[in-house]
Amino acid sequence: MNKWKKVVGNVMVASMILTNTSAISVAAKETEAEKQYVILAENDAYEIMGSELPEDAEKETLESDTSLVVATLTEKEARQIEKKENVIIEEDVLLKASEEDDKEYSAEEKRKRRQEIKEKKKKSLEEAEETEDSEEEKTEWNLQAIRAENLDVSKDANGKIKVAVLDSGIDYVTGIDIAGSVNFVEEDEDILPIFQDMTGHGTGIASIIAANGENDIKGINPDVEVYSVKILDKENSATLSRVIRGIYWCIENNINIINMSFGTNVYSAALEQAVKDAYNAGILMIGAAGNEGESVEYPAAFEEVMAVVATDEEANISDFSNRGDELEIAAPGEKVKVSGFFDGTSVTHGTSIAVPHVVGVASLVWEKDLNKSSEFVRQLIEQSAKQIDNINECGLLDAENTLKNYEEFEKIFDEEQGKASRRLEENQQAPERFEEISEDQAYVEGRWEGTDHKAAVDKGAAGFTTEAITNIKKGIVYPDREASGWQNGKKHSRWHGKWEEYTYHYEINYIAACEMVTNIATENGVIASDITYDDYWGLSKEVFDDLKVDIKGLKSKYSTLLTTDTPENRKYFLYGCGLHIITDAFAHSTTKGNGTLIGHGYDNGDPDDTSYHHRRYQTAVKVVEYALKSLQDDIYCDGEEVIKALKQIYTDEATYKMIKIKKYVNDNGYSNAILSKVNIDTPKIPKS
Repeated sequence: MNKWKKVVGNVMVASMILTNTSAISVAAKETEAEKQYVILAENDAYEIMGSELPEDAEKETLESDTSLVVATLTEKEARQIEKKENVIIEEDVLLKASEEDDKEYSAEEKRKRRQEIKEKKKKSLEEAEETEDSEEEKTEWNLQAIRAENLDVSKDANGKIKVAVLDSGIDYVTGIDIAGSVNFVEEDEDILPIFQDMTGHGTGIASIIAANGENDIKGINPDVEVYSVKILDKENSATLSRVIRGIYWCIENNINIINMSFGTNVYSAALEQAVKDAYNAGILMIGAAGNEGESVEYPAAFEEVMAVVATDEEANISDFSNRGDELEIAAPGEKVKVSGFFDGTSVTHGTSIAVPHVVGVASLVWEKDLNKSSEFVRQLIEQSAKQIDNINECGLLDAENTLKNYEEFEKIFDEEQGKASRRLEENQQAPERFEEISEDQAYVEGRWEGTDHKAAVDKGAAGFTTEAITNIKKGIVYPDREASGWQNGKKHSRWHGKWEEYTYHYEINYIAACEMVTNIATENGVIASDITYDDYWGLSKEVFDDLKVDIKGLKSKYSTLLTTDTPENRKYFLYGCGLHIITDAFAHSTTKGNGTLIGHGYDNGDPDDTSYHHRRYQTAVKVVEYALKSLQDDIYCDGEEVIKALKQIYTDEATYKMIKIKKYVNDNGYSNAILSKVNIDTPKIPKS
């Protein structure tokens, strides 16, 4: 008896694996009154009944001489087999994972469930204001290793150092202030800037340099001006021309330091010339040595670039790090916690991660006196490093000692010659080791290799695998991509948070549109045949019909859009598409405080500029955070998440309004006093 219980568990798993093909078989032969059955038999019994099975029956031998057979039979044939000894036969029913129960809900039951969810959401808004406990700030081991915590640094009153992160872009996440951005990746040029980083690489880099601690990540210099220069695509790759364009953009925009966490082992004279021009313009370039365990890659291998190698938590040079005489400094590059997608965090490693540590310290040094040269900063950092055991080419970055040596180095450094008259005294500080990090279960490693960013540590994106987050991100940028066919904001206003359809001028309740798309997403993208626009409070028939056609059109594209085409990944992708609608509303359905429309084509500010009436984007990011919490419970995003975000972000300092948000949220089933403060019914349209 126990044996059969154990094997039946295997039958259940096998049934799940075979359901896609079995569903096709059942549909094809339904007129012959045949069904697909799963049969479990001891091998002796299988031999006895073998002649009674159809030729296309599928057999698999399991443990303990047991056979699993999947066969299409009439009910009479099944009953005959059932009579035999040591045989279990059952209809091969379709099983679904992670459902509340195994039955299919009728349309009426689904409507009732949606209404119950809305009632629960409304009740949560009526309850006491949500408060978040502030966590005690924790300094991560990597900042302790380079002695960069709690530094008291005097700054030049004349300005700030400008740092450019030449990378995959920087998402608009909590805790990182972006002074400006430019995008050289053509396929991503229309992506909303709050979601421009498709791999998380650039966002993680920026957090080490400048995160202010609001998202559990504390960077080295939160006051520095960070510029996002997007050159890496969704594979974390860049053409040579994009890299060169990025470097010259930095020259033209008076950037002081360039973070270069990328590389190639192929020499390029054009790249070398761009590097020389940047160096002659006074820019400090800091580059990654590379992760292949070979020679130092370009551009770090160029004389004009400060080459950085990675260390582990025990102050050893990482095994994967490239080595060579070009190396100048080492910095933490393993198990380093960084900011990630949707206010989440991840832990990763590589010489890419080592570079921003040096950039952050360099910015602190340089901000003491902006008139100092890049060579002064570079050589001071190199000469102040700690000695480490398994390398002769360079030492470990030491922020505290670098700042301590500043005045002494100032005395011996000749700016005209670009070098010091002598070296500083050798750093006698022994590197600190953090062996306990190796055993800390909070650290789940991820690696940036193409799009394979494998792991995430919980925070804003808690509860999701990295594959899930990747597919949400793919969905959230999809309406802006040319491949979608929806990228035209005039023809496809419904996907871009517009309050009005551009051509025919019917209203679009962007709250209800978001609810419809995210609700269908929770059904794995399957649109019930009897669904109507009345199911989504506040949605018009025109918008409903258009969205329905668009969503059905995705079915043939999923195999190329998703990491893997599974029902769960379809859910995450489509939910992301829905989030695009509501986040775009904060760009395209907003006005200035006086009611003047913020829109493209007007001399009235750029709606996609995250610094322009910046609380628009802060609120949009907060909506996504609340929506992802709803997604964890397979719940759609609607007016409730929007109200919660507005209550948290829309303070008296807010300087924008949202078009018809009060009406749209009220029609969607919710009300709150905050809506009257934010709302404007009729925007003033400026002249083009």
